[in-house]
Amino acid sequence: MSSHDVTVLGYAAVVLACVGLQLLSLRPASRIPSFTTLLRRVMRGRPGRVGVITAWAWLGLHFFAR
Repeated sequence: MSSHDVTVLGYAAVVLACVGLQLLSLRPASRIPSFTTLLRRVMRGRPGRVGVITAWAWLGLHFFAR
């Protein structure tokens, strides 16, 4: 197993955890905010928008560049 495979598995684990949290957030009376609510809160200010764009660029650079 190469380091690329380990990296892809790590990203897959993070995505699965996010999907699991999203499903838990959709339950009635859940205290976990949905992804939409979380992203809306982060994107209110300029630092949040810059952080989201930076994270997206980092993800694209490291995951999709080959």
